[in-house]
Amino acid sequence: MSTTSIVVMVVVVLVVAAVAAWLVTQQRRKKQHEHAESLRAEAREHASELPETQTRAHEAEVEAERARLEAERAQQRAREAQVAATQQEAAHEDRLRTADQVDPHVDTSSDDYAPRGSGDPHTVLDADDDRRADGTGGARPV
Repeated sequence: MSTTSIVVMVVVVLVVAAVAAWLVTQQRRKKQHEHAESLRAEAREHASELPETQTRAHEAEVEAERARLEAERAQQRAREAQVAATQQEAAHEDRLRTADQVDPHVDTSSDDYAPRGSGDPHTVLDADDDRRADGTGGARPV
């Protein structure tokens, strides 16, 4: 083989390789373009769902705000009920202290004085239940 034919063969191989590389590049670019178009089409499909999703998100925010306001109102009602209960307990204890001051059997000046009937605020008081004059501490004979 002559040098000329080797040079021609090398040039032909290089041209064929260059054409093959160009074809592969073109094919890859075409696939990338098709993939990009597919992604765009998918994005367009999902874009139609955006308003509904945004509406749901807004509705959830409104519901959360409503629930927060209702919780604040409930908390305020609870505070008011607690204040009323505390006031009622104080008035109850004040009545008991007044009754004890009038009662000649009760020493209100004692260090361990507590209003008669001032045990559990959740129980209904009866004049005989808490302390009995006979020293039985409220126990009744059976």
